Amino acid sequence: MYRTKTCGELTIGNVGEEVELAGWAQKIRNLGGMIFIDLRDEFGITQIVVNDETLQEQVKSINTESCIHISRKNCGKNK
Repeated sequence: MYRTKTCGELTIGNVGEEVELAGWAQKIRNLGGMIFIDLRDEFGITQIVVNDETLQEQVKSINTESCIHISRKNCGKNK
């Protein structure tokens, strides 16, 4: 599987779990110290927060509507 959860499936009960999501970057906001990506799939939208400097450099090459796959620990911030 390329994902363990869908964007509409994450809840507060998933905090601390390792999750894999896949979808399209609907909106990307670069606030300097953090980058926010609204990841969209057919089930909903999840906000991805990138605050690691190394990962931010990789994320800067992502354009809106790019298809991306993310694997990280869920910290509980979802839309």
